Amino acid sequence: GLLVACFIAAAMSTFDSIINSTAAYWVKDIYQAYIKPEASNQQLISQGRLASIFIVGLGLIFSFNITNINDIWGWLTLGLGTGLFIPLVLRWYWWRFNGYGFAIGTGAGLVAAILTKAVILPFLNMPQLQEYILFLVPSICSVLGCIIGTFLTPATNLEVIENFYRVTRPFGFWGVVSQNLPTNLQVKIQRENRRDILATLIAIPWQLVLFLMGMMLMMKQWNNFGVLLLMFILLSIGLYFTWFKHLDKIQR
Repeated sequence: GLLVACFIAAAMSTFDSIINSTAAYWVKDIYQAYIKPEASNQQLISQGRLASIFIVGLGLIFSFNITNINDIWGWLTLGLGTGLFIPLVLRWYWWRFNGYGFAIGTGAGLVAAILTKAVILPFLNMPQLQEYILFLVPSICSVLGCIIGTFLTPATNLEVIENFYRVTRPFGFWGVVSQNLPTNLQVKIQRENRRDILATLIAIPWQLVLFLMGMMLMMKQWNNFGVLLLMFILLSIGLYFTWFKHLDKIQR
């Protein structure tokens, strides 16, 4: 019963977060930004509710054409998810990337994923290549959309980018921005980035071990649970010295 409750909670948390985040994109990024900037709070709330109803209804309509969970899951993760994943990652690594590039890249990936599923895959007689095609076509279209949309539109104000860089201190192609900062701050950010790389190598197995500990506890595999607990403690110590120790009081 506890395991079933966990599955239901995981499904519902994913379901409502996707609906709410999608409605928020419509309300904040489109409706309030371009359609009605002077909208009241009540109008924004109404738009959010209508957007949520529309999203759920659209999902129900699409569900009637789905024969098994593997088809829709593969399309969501490899096809549709790629169109959003690439712009989300690119914004942290490229200083020139702007909102227009994000929107066009996301839209290009979305359209490519839908067309690939509806037009290309039904006529592809090689089932073993379907998942590759479903991933490659939206990925390429999303990358091209990001690049074209970014270079065809004005760059973001450099002061805004510098403030973003100072706060987030990301990796990647930020030389144009970082060269304007004081030398001591550049060195500090580079040192922090190196620590983050090391912390990431520890954090990934830490998260995996934390997940496996729950499984072993539910299955009453006490020997395995003990080994995982020891690994969890050692990895936690490593995370403390490579990451948590260097956070300031506000971040903690």
